[in-house]
Amino acid sequence: MKTEVLLACAVVVLIANGSPADEPPPFTWDTLESRMKWEADQGFSGVVLAARDGKIVFHKAYGLANREKHIAMGPDTILAIGSTPIDFTKAGILLLAQRGKLSLSDSIAKFFDNVPEEKKAITIQHLMTGRSGLRDFHDVRSDRDPDHAWIDRSEAVRRILSQKLIFRPGQRRQHSHSAYGLLAAIIEIVSGQSYPAFTREHLFGPTGMKDTGFFGERYDEDRMAVGYGLRKDGQINAPPFWGKTSWLVMGSGGQVSTAMDMWRWLEAMQSGKILSQESVKQYLYPGSYLLNGGDMYGFEIVYAGNQSSGVILMSNAASPRTRSHLRRLEQSAESLFTNRKRPTAPNSSPRP
Repeated sequence: MKTEVLLACAVVVLIANGSPADEPPPFTWDTLESRMKWEADQGFSGVVLAARDGKIVFHKAYGLANREKHIAMGPDTILAIGSTPIDFTKAGILLLAQRGKLSLSDSIAKFFDNVPEEKKAITIQHLMTGRSGLRDFHDVRSDRDPDHAWIDRSEAVRRILSQKLIFRPGQRRQHSHSAYGLLAAIIEIVSGQSYPAFTREHLFGPTGMKDTGFFGERYDEDRMAVGYGLRKDGQINAPPFWGKTSWLVMGSGGQVSTAMDMWRWLEAMQSGKILSQESVKQYLYPGSYLLNGGDMYGFEIVYAGNQSSGVILMSNAASPRTRSHLRRLEQSAESLFTNRKRPTAPNSSPRP
């Protein structure tokens, strides 16, 4: 089945240190290898997976995934993927709608008890398109960590529904991670499965995504990237040491993956393995973003592309000092695929 999803993609997982000493080679299909060698010479460390016209044409690793233990980055290195799970949540909701289990026009009051009167107008469609009026996050000052402190689903729903709206539902558009928390809760309520179980069975399994998982799960040390960012958490600053995925971020974060799995996800979307053509149009609603997100712990993933090709940039060393380098590489990659620059995704930068 033909869809509007991109037909090819390139994945770049990067660690950048410091500023470049001179101007880099251009970022083109013909100069990709020389450009990435230049990036490596400037401190780049990561994985590059490039695909063109649906075929992988470049897949190499550079530098270290774990600086302390001098573990090299490999093609199958596992990294945190920021807010990319938003894409999985959207696809899960659309799959349930496609199967007649819910309607995008349903009010959240259909799924949750004691919804405040001013929030009963919020629909699933509002949650998916940034028009709910909900705030971006629902952590509180007493939480041990704004992303990793454990709260369960009921506490997350209570917090979200008790917050004051920043605008009336449907009146404006502003991104909300909390909205995707409610969508993840709806997936559990409607499916009768946990969010991890549902996504593994209905999304990751059918697409062959074998290395996409959740925080707190154990991975081979030589495959797990450590984060080098503004903030640290756990004995080691890596997802296995952050505790299981909290409902502070369930549905909008708290997951890990590989470059290859991200390629499999995009390939599955374009081939119709998961969603119908009509559902894919909803998945790619105007103003939506694919595979974008960052955190405070050093991980970041950025996507750029069009229908025929694309690029994903992932990092485990995104910091205030290195993020400008990431943005420059993103812009270089963007110029490969389209003359129209896409705005930065609202979920691609870490919270302040």
